[in-house]
Amino acid sequence: MDGLVTFAVIAFVMLFAASLPYVFVETRWRWRWREIEAGRVAADRGAPGVYRAAGDVPRYLHEAPRLIRWTAFSCFLFGQMFVPGLVVGLFGILAGGVGVVSVPGLITAAKIYRAGFALLRRDPRLAVHRVRDAASWSLWLNGILFVFSLVFVPHAFSSAGTAAMIGLVDGYGLVSVLQALLMLRAVRVYEDALFADTASCA
Repeated sequence: MDGLVTFAVIAFVMLFAASLPYVFVETRWRWRWREIEAGRVAADRGAPGVYRAAGDVPRYLHEAPRLIRWTAFSCFLFGQMFVPGLVVGLFGILAGGVGVVSVPGLITAAKIYRAGFALLRRDPRLAVHRVRDAASWSLWLNGILFVFSLVFVPHAFSSAGTAAMIGLVDGYGLVSVLQALLMLRAVRVYEDALFADTASCA
């Protein structure tokens, strides 16, 4: 029961911490997504008259698309792991340099976190580059960790602790891979919008 409560508290803190930058950035930079055309609607919904030609006008987004918003939130959620990773890494370095192995993970988390900002701000061209770069780092890192975890599989049959550690690392790695694929899908679907200039860049 205590373990369930601890898990619930940690999950709440992580969700809350990810929500803060999301809410601030999404509301502050929503105007950039309002520059993106989302289709066209009839200029006059009534029946066209004899001397009035029917036409249409562009319709624009009110906010970032749902896929972009969910992806950005996931970037903040996973990217914030930079903070506990940094603390563990510093303790590891002080304990004999072991924390150096956490550096790739810290870099990956920072790149993912930064990608969330770029998506919500719709930084022209830069957003696509940062998201793809973060996704690439995540896929490579988790692939390497999965292969490395196979070395300890024989020990998992005799040690419950080792088995739990492998399950934790590979389970988190699987979720991270899915999050990386989500990032790639978001920039693929909205690549044109993410490459479009903004009023401040025109």
